[in-house]
Amino acid sequence: MKKSIYIIILILITFSNTYGQNIIVYGGLNIAGCSTKDFVKFDISDWQNYGLLALDPNSNEGRVTVDLPSKKPSSISIGLMIGARYSLNEKLSVLAEYQQSLSGLSLTGTFIGLNYDLVKKEKFSLGLTPKIGFNTGSADLGEISLISGYTPPVILPEGTFDVGNKLSMEFSGLAINLGLSPKIKFNDKFSIIGFLGYNLSFTKSDGIKCNGTLLPMTAKGVVKSNGLANQAGIDPTITSSGLMIQLGLSMNL
Repeated sequence: MKKSIYIIILILITFSNTYGQNIIVYGGLNIAGCSTKDFVKFDISDWQNYGLLALDPNSNEGRVTVDLPSKKPSSISIGLMIGARYSLNEKLSVLAEYQQSLSGLSLTGTFIGLNYDLVKKEKFSLGLTPKIGFNTGSADLGEISLISGYTPPVILPEGTFDVGNKLSMEFSGLAINLGLSPKIKFNDKFSIIGFLGYNLSFTKSDGIKCNGTLLPMTAKGVVKSNGLANQAGIDPTITSSGLMIQLGLSMNL
């Protein structure tokens, strides 16, 4: 996060020295929705190597369970945003923005966009603001739990999985913000700004990580929680799609 902020500050200084009054910097609170798919319980089993304990009581099958429903992230992510606008004319400006979550998901986003003022008064304006950018993030999914009667660890071609191993998911992809941006002017220098709209995310994950080892959801060892060898057939995903609200202060350079 610090590196991204330093880059943004450097860009703002360069633009302010060149273009002066055309630059507005802003920052404040960023609240975004979050949604999940296929967050269901599944097992990890090495039945291919040791057979199924459900069918052979002498089997040394290792099987652990992953309780994804209990680790579902909050539906709201709260964080901060910082950005800058450069005015092209009285109503149209371009912008660059950085977003960072502070609760729920670990999520960062870098965006560029436009703002067109539908309403332009002396102390108030209301703009239409589309943004497009790229999100990256991760989620803590807790630890693996042992299923009673089975023999840990679970040994798969993808790696070894044992009780207490930490699980996580990394995801990334394009995102689009679209909404209305009101601005209330205090004076020639400072204003209150806002954004009310929708964030549409197209993030994708390669699978679940266990202590840094990637486990694709298509692996044969990823099975349903029924004691058998049925592939789970799930693709757990996390997206930041949903209602989005921003509130902050802006300053004319």
